[in-house]
Amino acid sequence: MQKIIKKIANKKFWLFLVLVLATLILGSNLRGFSYATVPNPGENRDEYSFAWVGLSLIQEGYPIAWSGIPGYEKYDYQEINVDHLFEEGPDREPFPINKPWFDHPPLFGLVIGSYSYWKGVRDFSETATFIIRRPMLWIGALTSILILVLGSLLYDKWVGLLAMLVYSVVPTIAISSRMVLAENGYVPLFLGSIILATYYFKNKKIGYWYSACFLAAIAVLFKLSAVGIGLSLALLGFYFGKKQRIKLIKLSVLAILVPIGLFMLYGAYYDWGTFLNIFLANSSRFYGAGAEVFFSAFNQTVITKTFNDGWMQFGWIALFVLSFTEWKRKRPGIIITIAVFSYFLIFLLFGSERYAGYRFPFYPFIAISIAWLVKKLFTKPNLFLYTMLLLLPLGTSVHKLVGIVGFQRFVPFLRVSTLALAGLFLLSLNNNKKVLYLQRIFVFVLFAVLVWVSILTVLYYNIDAWYFAS
Repeated sequence: MQKIIKKIANKKFWLFLVLVLATLILGSNLRGFSYATVPNPGENRDEYSFAWVGLSLIQEGYPIAWSGIPGYEKYDYQEINVDHLFEEGPDREPFPINKPWFDHPPLFGLVIGSYSYWKGVRDFSETATFIIRRPMLWIGALTSILILVLGSLLYDKWVGLLAMLVYSVVPTIAISSRMVLAENGYVPLFLGSIILATYYFKNKKIGYWYSACFLAAIAVLFKLSAVGIGLSLALLGFYFGKKQRIKLIKLSVLAILVPIGLFMLYGAYYDWGTFLNIFLANSSRFYGAGAEVFFSAFNQTVITKTFNDGWMQFGWIALFVLSFTEWKRKRPGIIITIAVFSYFLIFLLFGSERYAGYRFPFYPFIAISIAWLVKKLFTKPNLFLYTMLLLLPLGTSVHKLVGIVGFQRFVPFLRVSTLALAGLFLLSLNNNKKVLYLQRIFVFVLFAVLVWVSILTVLYYNIDAWYFAS
């Protein structure tokens, strides 16, 4: 009790708490900015599917939604004028409505459908994006808090705070986290599972592992790609389990098999033949990513269209550096590597990389990796590595804000800055404390500029600017 009182009385505690609240408010505002219109309604029609299947289960006790997957016997084509789609685009293809709908497990749809029903929605045409995307803003805030917790648990509170900030300001993440896609729904469950597993390895209390497996199982009922969470727990149990290894792996496997079994029972209850057809159609779906599956994931960002964002390349490189530095040396790096690798296997197996949602579960770990590397380069500056990495997101953000022509007025500043950087690099070759402070100031200022420019980029994308996003 005395320790808690001392901690609360500590000024540093209050400073950190203020920074956390400020970051949470910033992230919430950025996610909420133009959330109903960016991405444009109807650009990813899967958002409506989740709302409709949940709403139909609540009202009729029967799963109904639209699907483009072959395997359904009948398609009832309807012009459901949600978000005025058919008023603005009369030539738009109608929604192929399927009864029953088995594209994905129903739990995420029930979350969105329940919120919509609570807000007075009773018809598919009323599921406007300003309603169905609202829960995603709260889920995004929860995800940010869990990133803070995981980053603090694995490293320290400053890495956690930095990771939370990165997750809040990266344009790709801020915009994509608004979308009603199942991956956004189960990402906090993924983080919660890893947090609980980490607590288990620290305290050896089996209740943490049961809770981690429970969250992993719930996630599979959001979407089958969440089996990557149970796989990550199984691999973590195998690596760190020691005497409890077999038990941990068994529980992790159950966290995969039980929800899949429940989904199959759900399918059998409504229409086993259709369920089996859809399952087979999903498993034989065209492998949209092709042989460039990882190259495109690393090199391109997709939301509803290809969206260049250098933060993603920065993040992947930071993740590689973290894994290379800490693999089989430090527990935090092992945990992050196993979590990312487990989901990466699922990412490769599912193969539809061109769909934006498949990338979302990588983002929290990318944010933590960036935070880890930035802190490391602040402690021991490497101007070459730091500058090269930060120029990736800084360049793409500035390009979006001002364009090539508009950038011409900043060219003199760029050249002066380049010469100053060359001078600072030359001074850094001489190990001097004063020069070390200068390097740290440079690291801090450049990162602060990058954060500011990223915020401006998110705010730049209103409904009009989004049409020209690239």
